Amino acid sequence: MKSRISLALSLWLLGTSLANAAVFRFSLNTEPNGADPARISSSESNYFVVNVLRGLYFVDAKGAAQPEIAKSCTWVNGFLRLRCELKNAKWSDGQPITARDFVESWQRLLAPTTKGFGFSILSAIANSEAVYKGGMPPNKLGVRAVSERILEVILEKEDREFIDRLAHPALVATRTGFKYDRENAAKAPFSGPYKITDWKQGNRIHLESNTQYETIQKTEIIRPEVEVLAIDDDETAFNLYREGTLSLLRRLPTHYFKDWHQSPEFKQIPVARFDYLGFGPKLRDQHDFRQALAQALNFQELKQIYSALGTPGCPSIEPSWMAAVPCVEFDLKRAKAAWAKVPAEMRSKRWTLSFSKQGGDDVQKGMEWMQGQWKQNLGLNVDLNAVEQSVYLSKLRNDAPDIFRKGVGLDRSTCLAAVEIFSKGDSENFIQLNSPIYEAAIEKLRASKTETLRKSACTEAVKFLVENSEVIPLG
Repeated sequence: MKSRISLALSLWLLGTSLANAAVFRFSLNTEPNGADPARISSSESNYFVVNVLRGLYFVDAKGAAQPEIAKSCTWVNGFLRLRCELKNAKWSDGQPITARDFVESWQRLLAPTTKGFGFSILSAIANSEAVYKGGMPPNKLGVRAVSERILEVILEKEDREFIDRLAHPALVATRTGFKYDRENAAKAPFSGPYKITDWKQGNRIHLESNTQYETIQKTEIIRPEVEVLAIDDDETAFNLYREGTLSLLRRLPTHYFKDWHQSPEFKQIPVARFDYLGFGPKLRDQHDFRQALAQALNFQELKQIYSALGTPGCPSIEPSWMAAVPCVEFDLKRAKAAWAKVPAEMRSKRWTLSFSKQGGDDVQKGMEWMQGQWKQNLGLNVDLNAVEQSVYLSKLRNDAPDIFRKGVGLDRSTCLAAVEIFSKGDSENFIQLNSPIYEAAIEKLRASKTETLRKSACTEAVKFLVENSEVIPLG
């Protein structure tokens, strides 16, 4: 896939002498709170989980969904009934992976007592909303095990991208009777290429090769032992890579880009994301305020700061998905005209721009740049507020900050995956957008049967977000 790289650049360093490494080490910015897919909600945790648990499908290097535990999935009634045949796959303890494992995992994912984050992924399944809200028991969810290796999913509304959704890390199977939290994960069975063998809070997570993974994907790869470290500082991680402690540096600070981009260790990988600045409830009806902030940013400066492949001010999605690419243009004259319409008390107020600490120094640098742009171009005083990831997500869900930065990893390589996060009822709709016009554009995109219609509907949805300054896309 040729999707643009987001501002959270996927710049990697991979050691060149790994063939004989006894232990392969990499780091995460935060320690996962477990390996339970129903309890995770960050890209860091997702990256960790897919190393030890797999689902029916996975996403290949081109962004396409490919069978993993599923042998195949086929539609048997238009786009309302899906039947999946599973491979003769096994858990790490040798027990068979069955259709019932997926049924029970998805039921638990949507159960009100779990409070998982999978509803937006499974919302097309029959009775999913009633189960999620507690109106029906989980066993009424429209998914059943026809046999040990045949899974059937009944949808209550067409979802032509449902097979693509099956690759989402939240939809991997766990096995009933086992806990996948930090304290018990080493005792649980796994389906991924690795299994957890030791995990103590504050210490390294130890992984060993899962030999039963060969029943899912036959490979000739020799998998070394793995240690996962939690390091919340990019500079510390970089120094550990240079001294040889880390075998892989997943995120290279962009100010090292010029020094390392010619190195054979350097890998720059475009990622499917939608990163943006959003606005909370107090600014929901303040179009002039949002427009002024959007057009007062000289995005070309930000592009140079990050050495970005994409263009800040434009959506960080594949341009070919759209008939035209709507972008926010730096226009100081229009920004000041809109700013003059904003009530004086709002212009003189000190505002806060909130963001997650998980973004590291690069995100901090970008937020400082925006703070300076708004002060210089509009006279607006903005304080920065870096928040620990779990606290930040809770704040976004319950009382979104007035101005905030959010990055969303797309669960599939489609325009719909990017724009539906702002639709009514989606768990990622932190800007609380509720527009009949936007919802109509989303429905048009969902129903589009040709590439031409999909491009047109995609452009319409993105154009609405940009022209109404609902968000400021970050490229």
